[in-house]
Amino acid sequence: MTPAQAIAALDRQLAVHGEAIKLRRGSKDAPSIVIALTGFVRGYKASDVVPGSGISQLDSKVIVSPTDLAAWLSPLPKNGDWCEIDGQFRQIVSHDHLKLDNVVVRIELQVKG
Repeated sequence: MTPAQAIAALDRQLAVHGEAIKLRRGSKDAPSIVIALTGFVRGYKASDVVPGSGISQLDSKVIVSPTDLAAWLSPLPKNGDWCEIDGQFRQIVSHDHLKLDNVVVRIELQVKG
């Protein structure tokens, strides 16, 4: 599978099963940029919530595609940015990405709030 195929597959799944979210850079009340996109929002499994992991059952994992981040200020959202889900503001506390052949094909965010 090529990176383009992996991204296209994620984009198709997000279009069918994802939900509308917004990412905000800066303060949640006066952001420097807001971008609307589609993401998967999932709770963490009990097995993910272990001492020292920094994950609680109130946290969520948000998966987004690099396709939707073309207008973002930098390649990836960062800790301290905000994610608006169902009208509720949740702060990004951790982020990671998956690469295929040195191309980011999926972004995963841990959000609290």
